[in-house]
Amino acid sequence: MAEKVKNSLLKDFHQEKSSEDKKKIRFTVLFLFGLTVLLTVLAIAYREVPRFFKEMGGSATVVSQQFNQLPSATPTPKFSGLKKSVEEMLSPLRGVYGVYFQSLGTNESFSINGKEVFTAASLIKLPVMLTLYREADAGRVDLDTVYSLKDSDRTGGAGSLGNKPTGYQVTYRELAELMGKQSDNTAYTIITRLLGKEKIEATIEALGMRSTSFKENETTPEDIGFFFERLYRGKVLTDKSKEEILSVLTDTIWEDRIPAGIPEGIKVSHKIGTELRVISDAGIIFSDNPFILVILSEDVNEIEAKKALPEISAKIYELSQ
Repeated sequence: MAEKVKNSLLKDFHQEKSSEDKKKIRFTVLFLFGLTVLLTVLAIAYREVPRFFKEMGGSATVVSQQFNQLPSATPTPKFSGLKKSVEEMLSPLRGVYGVYFQSLGTNESFSINGKEVFTAASLIKLPVMLTLYREADAGRVDLDTVYSLKDSDRTGGAGSLGNKPTGYQVTYRELAELMGKQSDNTAYTIITRLLGKEKIEATIEALGMRSTSFKENETTPEDIGFFFERLYRGKVLTDKSKEEILSVLTDTIWEDRIPAGIPEGIKVSHKIGTELRVISDAGIIFSDNPFILVILSEDVNEIEAKKALPEISAKIYELSQ
């Protein structure tokens, strides 16, 4: 009898111990599961919450967003007369010209050979600059990073950077300024290598510049007009970056084309393009009635073209205000 009682007590003890072990195991499993969930939530919050507040604060940029192509320029009666006046000015000139005009107040516009493909020349630096600032807005490039000039960077043509000694130090922000103020080709080479052609081409595609080729250095008057419209509306950059780009495109060393036809004191943010028999300019005129003006050319007489561009911008300013 005593042996039975002993065996019964031992059995109860082992069952109780087994039950306690199971409870401990369940508790441990639940604890580890809960800890895993908590750490996952914290990791996501660490990554996403700053981005949320950044977006709420208006400082984030839409780096990968695709933008619908703007409608083709269709002149209203008001600007039909302006278009005709410009066509008459272009008629006796040698070569081919393309013009795009858009009132930023009313969105009314017109174009002459607006969809024709022209050599972009240094106008191709525009999407390069935009890509650099988009990368900076996204936190992938620090514009204050210091770069040391290499012999392999030197590129002939416009700009002063190529004349600096090897090892000369300059920030990415200063390189962007050189591209804008001087159309500096060495700065362009450095920034293009930094970004990679794929990112620049992705920016061109995202902007809807469907007839622009970075590889072929080609664009159209309407595509360049779309670029400045996107920049002006603030849809592709933070306000700070937008204003910085507009600033480096103002008061450049090349003020003898579109700005020369605009009254003194009116801000003109623009980019010139120059190659053999190519004299072009494009930008935003910040007058009382601000507007975008793009004038591209091909196979022109350069002396004649340099005289014609300020005359065209003066006529457009006169009739659009």
